[in-house]
Amino acid sequence: MSVWDTYPSDYRAREVQSVVKAVQAGECVSVIGLSGAGKSNFMGFLAHRSPLSPFSLLVDCNRLSELSAASFFQLVRRALGEAGAANGDELSALEAAVTRKLAENAVSPAIAAPRLCLLLDRFDTFETPEFQHAAGLIATNLRALRDDHKYELTYVTATRRPLTLGRAAQSELVELFYAHTLWLGPLSLSDAEWSAGHYAARQGLNWTAGEIESLYRLSGGYPSLLRACSEAYAAGCSLSLDALRKHEAVQRRLDEFWADQPSPEALQHSGLAGNPLLLNPAAPQLTAKEHLLLEYFRAHPQEVCEKDDLIRAVWPEDKIFERGVRDDSLAQLIRRLREKIETDASSPRRIHTVPGRGYRYTP
Repeated sequence: MSVWDTYPSDYRAREVQSVVKAVQAGECVSVIGLSGAGKSNFMGFLAHRSPLSPFSLLVDCNRLSELSAASFFQLVRRALGEAGAANGDELSALEAAVTRKLAENAVSPAIAAPRLCLLLDRFDTFETPEFQHAAGLIATNLRALRDDHKYELTYVTATRRPLTLGRAAQSELVELFYAHTLWLGPLSLSDAEWSAGHYAARQGLNWTAGEIESLYRLSGGYPSLLRACSEAYAAGCSLSLDALRKHEAVQRRLDEFWADQPSPEALQHSGLAGNPLLLNPAAPQLTAKEHLLLEYFRAHPQEVCEKDDLIRAVWPEDKIFERGVRDDSLAQLIRRLREKIETDASSPRRIHTVPGRGYRYTP
């Protein structure tokens, strides 16, 4: 009996149905979940307990031996059941492995089109400046594989933010997911009851339905916060918002969550705008212009962002220079953003000034 057999058959039923429907139509799906959304659990359930299970394979990018395109291709090939040395380069070996797996699945009456779905968990592993070349190679070659086996081969990716994989790759791989993007948010009450009840049972506790309902309400049903509240309550913390916020287990999860600096739009997409634990007065509240500036920086990490490009990104109206948007306006906006996201705005570690040119952002 595997851990997946302990999950209820209707776990994340709405989300699973959405992915299954798209994949069975031969489409690719982007699953986006902020920190603590339970993306890996969701992908594991898709691989082992959903209608996709007969023809899906889970590829966990946490298991990469190194952050290179060749290592990624090798990891996918291992998921396909071919762990031996590559006969030639890793890409050619992967292409051959995919072709063999599609042919193998074609003879099974239980498998209809598509015949292979790759579940790519933690697919944003490569989205750091030093590995953008590898990300581009991965993106273009995954797109080429898909084009070679259109509608027979599909991808489901799990990431913390919408896919980018480098600007050059956006028109290649990322466009496959435009029509099917799923944001993972809170659990349903029944899923939360199973999750909290399962945790309590492992601790030798017997919580009432009322206690579990309180945990669900106070955590908003968000997976990592539900787990943190369960840990705190099991350790003797009272079921009150103030007490839970102060508990180490909850504080740790909240710190992890806010460290990613989710945008207001991402919170809204994830169904978290009204989460009681996330209504934190200490969390940075960005204005619309500050948010546009931060989003531009995030899309261009470690690059020198020229002042004119930043101004156009933040003030996209026509004739912006005629309306008096000058360097000093940008400098003031930079100062305000630093005050909200830097530990010490007077000694910034994230937004660096590049004299005479602009700024460089370090995630």
